[in-house]
Amino acid sequence: MIAFLVALHVAGVAGLALYGLLGFVTLYLFLRHRHARTEPPPAPRDWPLVTVQLPVYNEREVVERLIDATAALDYPPDRLQIQLLDDSTDDTTSRAAVCVARHRARGLDVTLHHRSGRQGFKAGALSAALADARGEFIAIFDADFVPEPSFLRLTIPYIPTDPGLSLIHI
Repeated sequence: MIAFLVALHVAGVAGLALYGLLGFVTLYLFLRHRHARTEPPPAPRDWPLVTVQLPVYNEREVVERLIDATAALDYPPDRLQIQLLDDSTDDTTSRAAVCVARHRARGLDVTLHHRSGRQGFKAGALSAALADARGEFIAIFDADFVPEPSFLRLTIPYIPTDPGLSLIHI
């Protein structure tokens, strides 16, 4: 029994040593490549259609800021679709409707999708709205995220250059 416990202890210590060694390897690789920069890919000749989905639930304090920031994206307006996916039970919907109408009057493709039930919560709202999404790419911004105006112009050129890419986190 003692031999088994000693072997288990040695295996545990060896595992922890290997785990610590991987930390040093990661640090070494970071230090070695921290100044390496790659040239960004060229901007596409024809920008793809992008659907931006904004799922919200009772976000009355930030919904207008979110819509305004998304409408301010520096992207060709005819290539941008914005879907506000609202499951709110407070006055968020009425505030959002006014803001959506203001941006629609400017010619932007902004729609408000309000569900009376919350089946699947925010993921359910995203799934339900996909039927109306026209974009080749989908960008999802949570209510507390304010995208920089250049977000799509900086990220979209990377996607077609790497067919294995499925997520860009900035």
